[in-house]
Amino acid sequence: MRAALQHHFIKFRIRYFNNRQSCRYIHSSSITLSSSQSQSKNEAAFPSSITFLTDVEGDGHYFDRFIHHSEILGFRSIQPTFGAYNRGNWNFGSHDPKYFPYDKEVVFLDDGTIDNKNSMLVYGGDIWDKGGADFYVIRQLLSLHTRYPSRIHFIMGNRDINKLRIVDELDFGETKRLPKHKGVYWLRGTGLPGDPEKPLGSTTMTETAAERLKWMLRGTMGSVDAFELRRQELQRERLAVMNSQSAFSTQDCSEHETSCDEVIVSDDDVAKSYLHSCNPNLGLISQYLSHAKLMIRFGSVIFLHGALPTIEANSFPLPWIDPESDKSGGHETLTEWIDDLNDFASDQITNWKEFGKAKQPRDAQEDFWASKGGYSNTSSGGKLFGNLLQYGMNTLPDKSKNQSVVYNSWMRDGMPRKDLFSLDEQSWLENLFAKEGLQLLLSGHQPVGDAPWPIQLSNNNWILPCDTSFSGDVCWTSAEKASLGRGSRPNGRGEVAVSETLIRCCQRTGKLKSVKIHGCLSDGSHYEINNLLDVDDKHIGRPLLKKLPYTDNTKEATITDFWVKAKLRQQYLLSAGKGFHVWNSLLDHNGLKGV
Repeated sequence: MRAALQHHFIKFRIRYFNNRQSCRYIHSSSITLSSSQSQSKNEAAFPSSITFLTDVEGDGHYFDRFIHHSEILGFRSIQPTFGAYNRGNWNFGSHDPKYFPYDKEVVFLDDGTIDNKNSMLVYGGDIWDKGGADFYVIRQLLSLHTRYPSRIHFIMGNRDINKLRIVDELDFGETKRLPKHKGVYWLRGTGLPGDPEKPLGSTTMTETAAERLKWMLRGTMGSVDAFELRRQELQRERLAVMNSQSAFSTQDCSEHETSCDEVIVSDDDVAKSYLHSCNPNLGLISQYLSHAKLMIRFGSVIFLHGALPTIEANSFPLPWIDPESDKSGGHETLTEWIDDLNDFASDQITNWKEFGKAKQPRDAQEDFWASKGGYSNTSSGGKLFGNLLQYGMNTLPDKSKNQSVVYNSWMRDGMPRKDLFSLDEQSWLENLFAKEGLQLLLSGHQPVGDAPWPIQLSNNNWILPCDTSFSGDVCWTSAEKASLGRGSRPNGRGEVAVSETLIRCCQRTGKLKSVKIHGCLSDGSHYEINNLLDVDDKHIGRPLLKKLPYTDNTKEATITDFWVKAKLRQQYLLSAGKGFHVWNSLLDHNGLKGV
């Protein structure tokens, strides 16, 4: 028995609550596997279990919480490796399997079992930008993919696709002064820096790569703190290399023997890290995008970053195709459409890689793709990969809505879209689910509070948005609950909330068997929905029929619509949203019947 245990992972999980009722999970390092227990080809047609993680956005703290909490994944202890890098010879974000400066790596917990190695992870996109541990998160996921290539799948998010702009707008070889930037189309008419209609001085967009990058991140990518957060991550990595210690995401400078003052990371270093990590052929983001898809389907379950676009006459749109083309009508089957979307994305990434290899001199007067945007853009970058950049955007240059699975959302102004329950839309969704044998669509992209937001359709079919990136900003209207807030985190995640959506399927048919959602809410309390499909309470995943009065933290009486998210023991969890802000409330069964 003792010998047999050497071939199994043992995960000890201890849950405890501190004096603020904060939920924490701790588990020991897993028993080391023998080298023979590596990933083998799946024998079954469909995975037995899938865990869904999305919109981490470089938050290493949240990533660690998710792994500790997961029923599918865990960590095992390893020795950090630094490859050929040393003081003065730093890694700036190039992909190098020999460089992994962390003391743990992610594993599948069933990796040591004999009868089941069929669980999977689907990552739903948006891997960088806001959490201060971009490299840590992406290296962990890429390492997992290297060891289990058929068991981890990546989705392209808008924050992943927009990194194609880095090489187009920043990479001009050894040139110190960049060609003039003419702004970005989505800021046209705003008067903000980058408005193509506003004359540009010799500032941000026309000077060095570092100054332009600051503007790009802050003013055009919604990543206000990303530049300084990257500086801090580079500093942690350099300290790790100098001290032969781990650069794991939750460490700070005080834990290293060398002081922070001895490690200088310049603005140029930060810019270099983006140029290296976003290099089309050698960068970390290139490795991610090379494996990523726009949509993934396993049996009756579909994963995508955003939402399905508007469908007319059961024809799925391919917006990059010329409307006059014979192919402009799209496809009539979902399978064909998913294949075309993923082939399109793959071709665009291949073109991006070729663009990175060419290194041909570019006309200083030439527009970048972002200046005019659009499909069929004629700039040097636009001709090769501009269509994918446009597909990852919210609007077209004429300000019309882009028909994209990346940026569309099931939510509108913080609540599920009302048109999902109009007769026409619901009929289309019902027909799609029935015709294609669907039961569940999972997505990220739009923040939905501190727990996934179930949307129940008819016939026990579901849409499940799962982006919880603003968990720390949730407000509770119930007197017995209070959010623990953002804490020390630089983004909206907070320090306690975490959610795992766990899907179990029939390996033979791909039919959905269960959907489990569990985790910690923003007040630190544990919650669990054992199986969304078994919920016989038809309130779950639907709006209240009447408006519910409540008092928010401004002490102003308000009346608004609430949505029933889950049943927690004897109470229902209700949520209402406005923009990125979400209010949680609790009602017992009698209270719910009253509204």
